[in-house]
Order: sequence, then structure tokens, then C-alpha cells
Amino acid sequence: MKVLITGITGMIGTHLAEYLQKQGHEVAGISRATSSLRMAAHRKLPYRHFAGDILDVNFLEKTVKSFQPEWVFHLAAQAYNGQSYEAEHTTYALNITGAWNVYNAVLKCAPSARMLPACSSAAYGAALTDDPVNEESPLKPMTPYGVTKAAMEMMGRQFFMNYKLDVVLPRLFIHVGPNHPPLTAIQNFGRQLAAIKLGQQEPVLHVGNLSTSRDFIDVRDGVRALALLAEKGVAGEVYNICVGYAWKIEDMLNLLLKISGLTVKIEQDPALMRPSDEKTLLGDNRKLKALGWKPEIPFETTLHDIYNNWLERLR
Repeated sequence: MKVLITGITGMIGTHLAEYLQKQGHEVAGISRATSSLRMAAHRKLPYRHFAGDILDVNFLEKTVKSFQPEWVFHLAAQAYNGQSYEAEHTTYALNITGAWNVYNAVLKCAPSARMLPACSSAAYGAALTDDPVNEESPLKPMTPYGVTKAAMEMMGRQFFMNYKLDVVLPRLFIHVGPNHPPLTAIQNFGRQLAAIKLGQQEPVLHVGNLSTSRDFIDVRDGVRALALLAEKGVAGEVYNICVGYAWKIEDMLNLLLKISGLTVKIEQDPALMRPSDEKTLLGDNRKLKALGWKPEIPFETTLHDIYNNWLERLR
């Protein structure tokens, strides 16, 4: 298959490109020129790269028309829930207008392609309970990011229903793994602990809300799910991509501390607290499992890899 990935230099994009290439697919990717630092680490990857912005309609149409993808994974976005409060305008522009541009470019220039936009569990918002949410649960987003992801998903369904675009809607829970910016709790903790280990930071760990629980999925398991949905997903259908187990942030931190072997003082930082925060984020993955997928990477392995990755990056 000829595969086009928007946001290919992001964490999910790089892992997805590598996985699909190993499966024998021809991969091309889109990222902004401002991703040049990330691109430097991936220049040896044998994929064709298109530098441009998803807000540039002419660029998108030219790219899709020239490459003629059979699968399109739309991952480009302002991708951080917490950061969406500070970057609300950018979040709405990239995640809604940018998504419409991608949908429309595919419809206009490669109408037979299958498209998979990176929808998000953040769209569940206030609908979340201590019980697992499934694909039929209501969407009640609480954050700017969640609102934009819900809108992008509804847009995808609209393009499927009205224009017959082949859209499958993966609803991604929190993907974690190596080579990710320190903009999520796991990455922030991993970076701080690595800095403490290397003597670059005093043994004080700054944290936000530790009482919430999150369904974390290793990005390497997540990209296998995305590839499977490209092959077997039903057009117009939503699929949760999650493990089905929610780790309390405090317990996750304790495991990461055990891995690091460090003893630190923990201080809550008001700057790391959000205006609103879902108590529990736990997904039901039975619909995805019915297609033959299951998670394979233990969470402790994921945390080991994240911590060691930060040690390498900070040295």
C-alpha cells in the first residue's frame, strides 16, 4: 500500500512509519518545516517527506495528488491536552480547520483512499466514569483539545456519510513511549528523574494531580492497532485503542521511581494543575480485540524505555 502520514515526525508518526515500512508498505509523510530538529533524527528513514502545513490547502492538494496514497493516517495536530488551554487558538486552527483541509484534499485528490484520523479519548470528557467507556458512550469533552478532537471525529463521520469517503475512526487513548516531549505526566516525570540521576536537577520532583487514573498504551502497541484498522476496520465505525486498565498517576510515579532507583522529594506545582481534569480515563477495547489485536508490551517495560530514553537524551 502507498501510505501518507501527516505529522510523521511526531512520536506516533515515527513509530507508525517504521512499523508500516517493515510490513512492506511505501510510506510518505507530511510535517512542518519547524519539525526540522525532529527530522534530523529520522533522515535515514527511507520515506518520502513533504515539508508543509496542513493549514495550506494548496500544499495539501498538491501533495495528495502527486503521491496518490491508498491509506492516509492523519496525525498532525496540536496534540497535548494540557497545553490546549495555553494554545487554544492554535489547537482549534490545527485540529479543526487543519483536519477539514486534510479530509477535503483526500476527497478531492485521492477519493478512493482509506483515511484514519487520530481521534482521541479526550472527547469523552465529562462522560467518563470509573467504568470503561465504549464506542457508544457519549462525548462530553471538557478541554479545548477534547472539543477539537470530538469535532474532528464528527467531521470524519460526516465525510463518510455525505461524500462516501472511506473513513475509519480510531479513538486513541494516551499513547506513551520513547522520543516524546515532556508535555505529559509520564514524560515530565521521566525527564525530571533522568535529570536528577545525571546531577542536572536537585532531588525534588515537581508534579501535578496524582489522584487521577489513566489508560496508558505503549505507542508500539498503538501503531499495530492503527495498521490493523487500516486493513480490517469498518468504514464509518469508531474503535477505542486502549489497554483496558487505568493506572493511578501516583502508582505510575512510584513504579517509575523504583525503576530509577532514586529517592526524591515530591512537590506539587500549581503550574502543572489543569482547570479541569477527568478523574478516570478507562477504555473498553473489546471491539478492537475482536479484529485480532491485543496489547503486548508490559507497562513496566514502557516506563523502563521512557526513563532510559531520557537518560540518553539529556547526556
